[in-house]
Amino acid sequence: MLDRLLAYTTDLELEVDRLRRQREFVERAAATAASRILKLCETSTEAAAPVTEFAAMAKNLLDVVRDLHDSRGYHPAHDQVVAVAVRPLAEQAFRWQQRLTGVTSADLRLDLQPDHMEWFPARLRHILDNLFAHALRHHDRGPAERWVSLTTRTVDGRYELRVSDNGVGSPPDIDRRVHNLRYPPAWGDESELGAELAVVRRLIEQSGGRFSVSGAEGRGTEFVFILPRYDLLDYLE
Repeated sequence: MLDRLLAYTTDLELEVDRLRRQREFVERAAATAASRILKLCETSTEAAAPVTEFAAMAKNLLDVVRDLHDSRGYHPAHDQVVAVAVRPLAEQAFRWQQRLTGVTSADLRLDLQPDHMEWFPARLRHILDNLFAHALRHHDRGPAERWVSLTTRTVDGRYELRVSDNGVGSPPDIDRRVHNLRYPPAWGDESELGAELAVVRRLIEQSGGRFSVSGAEGRGTEFVFILPRYDLLDYLE
């Protein structure tokens, strides 16, 4: 019971932080668009020019609002297992992290078998958010083709998920260092590896899963996490 309460508290804490960051992002985007529109109205001498930019800014704001929309039941307050459609959840999380990091050139590659998971959607969203953020922040501007991939498999009755990239890579002892991270992260942890990995490890282990990471400098990083499969009735019992 205590483990469930701790996991639930962590979910709520992370959700509050996510909503706060989303609100700040939307406020900045709206303020930037409003300032740009005002400047165009004051300085433009061609009628067609501001109309075109107005349309582009309106589309961008609409995309932001669409990416902020959470499907019904995808809130940690429910703290329940649902059938999670992995593709739209992963695509939404990836687009959002691209906006936050400013890395818009990377592609998301999906190989989903299965493409639905009976799991906690808010926890899965937080895990993907943080792993995508880590991959994008450690991207390599060198490769002509920059990508992050997500694969899902069912192995021995459990879910196996892999998030990999072709970024700058990680030191050989990355797995040991990740498992020494503390939650909440210490200052040294956050500056060296990123608070994202401490959050991911916390969520996975609290959910009864396992988390590992491997990589080599210049050859990308791969995160592997094994999650237990839940049946809604079993979980409620």
